Amino acid sequence: MEDVEIVEASPAQVDDVLALWLEAAHWMLSKGINQWRPEHFNRDVVLAYFEDRQIFLAKHKGEYVGSFALQWSDPRVWGDLHNEESGYLHRFVVRRTKAGHKYGEYLLKWIEDYVKSHNKKYVRLDCMATNEVLNTYYRKQEFTYIGTYELHAGEHSWLGSLYEKQV
Repeated sequence: MEDVEIVEASPAQVDDVLALWLEAAHWMLSKGINQWRPEHFNRDVVLAYFEDRQIFLAKHKGEYVGSFALQWSDPRVWGDLHNEESGYLHRFVVRRTKAGHKYGEYLLKWIEDYVKSHNKKYVRLDCMATNEVLNTYYRKQEFTYIGTYELHAGEHSWLGSLYEKQV
C-alpha cells in the first residue's frame, strides 16, 4: 500500500468526490442500508462540504480508491461530548471494487497519523447505529464505542453510534 497517494482535494475535484460518494450511496441502497441516499448527493452538497472540512482523495495505480473528510470541530453531532482534542472523520468511503483489500485499514491509519500530526489526541467518527456491519468494522479497527445520539435533519431523524480512537 506504500504507493497509495492521499491528497487533499480541491473544489475543482468535486466530480471525483461526488462519484465516490454516489457509488457508495447506490451500493448501500442496493443492500437495503438506509444511510447514504443517492438523492442527497450532488455537486452543491459536495462543494458545501469543502467550506469547513478538508476532503481527501486516495489514489492507487491511477484510480481513486477512496475518500474521506476531516473537520476539527463537530458539536452538532457530538453535543456535550464534543472536544477540541479530536479530528472528526466523515464521509469515509472505499470504492466497492476495492473492498476487502485493506484500503480502509490503510486509510484509517493515515488519518490517525494525520490527526496526531495536528496535535490532536483522538480520531472520532459516527455511523448509523443500525448498520451493524459498519459498527463491527470500526470496533475491529480498535475504535471505542462512546454512545448513541439522535440527529435531526429536516423531517428525518436517525440514531448514530459515536466512536473514538486515541492516536
